[in-house]
Amino acid sequence: MNGMTIGIPGGAAKLITCVLPDNGTDRRVLRMLRDEWGITRAHSVHCRGVAVLQAAKAQPNKVPEAALARVLSVVVDEQQADEVFDFICAQAGLDQPDSGSVYMTALHFATPLTMPAGVPEEPGAKTSEV
Repeated sequence: MNGMTIGIPGGAAKLITCVLPDNGTDRRVLRMLRDEWGITRAHSVHCRGVAVLQAAKAQPNKVPEAALARVLSVVVDEQQADEVFDFICAQAGLDQPDSGSVYMTALHFATPLTMPAGVPEEPGAKTSEV
């Protein structure tokens, strides 16, 4: 190493992870995060899961049937993390039974993700004129 410092944009951040039912809530929350907060560091993947209460009610030595679910991951700057966490909880309805779960962990460093001008938001979306 020659002692040269490279300036990389970014800083401390938080990772908010939600496990949601596979009912479109993840897509709706992703869109709201982009439109209302300008958040672009987020994604959703499908998985299978068993609710804790469902597992507790299962017959002895029987595995309960897993249900389809979505895992939503959102990276936010540290200073706005608590506010975005509350927003996600409210918009995803996480205060209701069987609505999912959410938790937040610290990231030492995260870089911003900026899309080039003119790139459509999703397939079939209209490009915005700048």
